[in-house]
Amino acid sequence: MKKRESLLSRNISLLQPIFSFTKLSIVGLLFLSSNLFAQISQPARYELKHKSSDHEFIIISMGRNGLALVRDTEKFDGSKRKWEVIFLDTLLQEVRNTKILVNQRMSILGHEYNGGNVYLIFQEPQNPGQPVDIFEFNPSDSLFREHSFKPEVNVRFTHFTALKSKAIFGGYINREPALLLYDLSEEKAKIVPGVFQPNVDLADVRVNTNGTFNALLVEGRMSKNKKLVVRTYDADGVVLVDDVIPIEEGKTVLEAVTSSLVRDEMIIIGTWTYGAGKQAAGIFSVVVDPFHDQQINFYDFSMLSHFFDYMKPKRVAKIKAKAEWRKSAGKTPEFRTYLASVKLAETKEGFGFLCEVYDASYARTNAYPYGFSPYTYNPYGYNPYGGFNSMPNRYYTPYYTNPYTTSSWQPAEFEMINASVCFFDTHGKLVSDHSLKFKDVKLNSKEQVSDFIVYNDQTIMMYKGKKEVSVKVTESDGTTVKEETITPELKNPNETIRSETQNDSSIRAWYDRYFFVYGYEALRDNVKRESHDVFYINKIKMD
Repeated sequence: MKKRESLLSRNISLLQPIFSFTKLSIVGLLFLSSNLFAQISQPARYELKHKSSDHEFIIISMGRNGLALVRDTEKFDGSKRKWEVIFLDTLLQEVRNTKILVNQRMSILGHEYNGGNVYLIFQEPQNPGQPVDIFEFNPSDSLFREHSFKPEVNVRFTHFTALKSKAIFGGYINREPALLLYDLSEEKAKIVPGVFQPNVDLADVRVNTNGTFNALLVEGRMSKNKKLVVRTYDADGVVLVDDVIPIEEGKTVLEAVTSSLVRDEMIIIGTWTYGAGKQAAGIFSVVVDPFHDQQINFYDFSMLSHFFDYMKPKRVAKIKAKAEWRKSAGKTPEFRTYLASVKLAETKEGFGFLCEVYDASYARTNAYPYGFSPYTYNPYGYNPYGGFNSMPNRYYTPYYTNPYTTSSWQPAEFEMINASVCFFDTHGKLVSDHSLKFKDVKLNSKEQVSDFIVYNDQTIMMYKGKKEVSVKVTESDGTTVKEETITPELKNPNETIRSETQNDSSIRAWYDRYFFVYGYEALRDNVKRESHDVFYINKIKMD
């Protein structure tokens, strides 16, 4: 028996190196595969010489069809100003460059890409009753169509999108919301009935993938019985779905967006607070179902796993402990923060919602109460929904946030602090959350800083710093796989980056596994000993 045991022990000892090697190989392969997936490359770069006096570009993503670049050239042809529109393919090669002539008193009001077409809209900034010019481009040909109409009423526009041959505008007539449809084929405009009501705010206008569009309203601005109202219309403005969802007493919706029926379910996600405060207390979600009563899912920040990752652990523990104690005592959690809703994405498993924490310093300005939209704070074109609301540009007069005050104190600098991505299942229940801390990001205007994609069941979050891009890869539960900082490559290896502005520079998810990052750099050619400024776009690929 002892002889058999010794032989067995000997055989096991002989096999141990093989087991050890196999174990190390498996661990090595797992580590290698994780790092292989998280590899980042830059397959293309676009550069264009840029003077300090030149206007910045507005960049419109066309997904797999490339990018459209739009800017005011500050050049004139008679009484009209020349605007430049450049189309790039996904290799960042210029495929078309067009000039359009715009009335010199007009500024760009918004833009949209839908149905294969790019739309640009222009209007005189301080005269909402004046005509609106619409330019319609098909990137596949060299033609564009120009439309012009004068609204029969003075509407201050806050939302714009396009569906088939219709341009859809959302805005306010005085303090009441309005929807306006302009038929591009028949050159006719009409007001969509049923929206113009007192004590109602327009939160979102969204085109769906099935040829319909949504209008999201918040009813009962100053009352206890607040409601979310979502209406889905066909392309002619006929109501197909009308769903009214009560908001829990004591809670206020700050910002909200709908999904666009990439999935069968439609969801509303946004931020909320207690009472009349402006700082968010958490995230909410609810699935649209006009045939059943729905209850909104309210999540305060203490219920999230990674939202506070930008803070020190001791402070996080204190905030969460205090929130639990207050809730057990029947009180509301105290933590609030300024939070901008940025993006709602429909994923394989459900929905992802990106928002960004920020702080603002204020300065006295000559505030002009241009229009009323509590959901669209728009200094230099910021809109809280990122690429969803197509009103972002740097030339248009800001929309004033609060219609009940004439205070001249306005934000002068924004410190962007942290990005949070929350994932929800098809029932609107919170599944996980992910976080990305910003390092020293201060902007003159509040703009989207970060973006994310879901690829190979992992979440990739990125943001643009001064000269580099910070990347974070997390598992489905928010666990960090990898964090790194990359420096974009230049076209000329002899050049180095002398400086880069953080304003007018950012990163966006593009299509599939690709992002694009853009900005303005001062470059130095170390061989020719020359310097020049460029506008650039770098294509970033995740492998």
